[in-house]
Amino acid sequence: MAQTFTAYFNGIAFASGKAMAALLNTHASELIKIRQVGLLNAQTAAVTGVLCQLEMRWYPATATYTGSTAVTPVSHDSTNTAAGALTCGHNGTAGGSTPVVLRRIFWSSDEAAISAATSDELETYVPLNTIYEWQPHSDIQPITLRQNQMLTLHNTTGAAGLLDVWITFTKE
Repeated sequence: MAQTFTAYFNGIAFASGKAMAALLNTHASELIKIRQVGLLNAQTAAVTGVLCQLEMRWYPATATYTGSTAVTPVSHDSTNTAAGALTCGHNGTAGGSTPVVLRRIFWSSDEAAISAATSDELETYVPLNTIYEWQPHSDIQPITLRQNQMLTLHNTTGAAGLLDVWITFTKE
């Protein structure tokens, strides 16, 4: 069984043109396979929300990620060993090869209210805030990060509110 980890990016402030979360694999032989990506509207104070546009981007050739705040992935088993050369962070600058947009997400950055049922509230429900989930089937491959490949969640527009991101992956 593959070693499994979750990277949790907590309370990321929206900013236009920002890599909200990223995994960059620079190891020559380890593969990082993305199993699930999710978002949570983490804004608790009143804000004048805007519609943010996020893109889940895959860098299939040489990628770089600089100036980020590091995040330590949590192992799903205490005997797992950390990935050998994985940069895991948020608020950085992504570069390198031209990315491929795998998914575009429109996100309301207003704070969630208990008494409403608008998109702000729906973004707090786990079944509705999972934006990528690998289907375990022999004919479907998960997003795989080979050496110098990267996955980012990039905010293209909008600059209000807070967001949590989680990425569950395996090291193989």
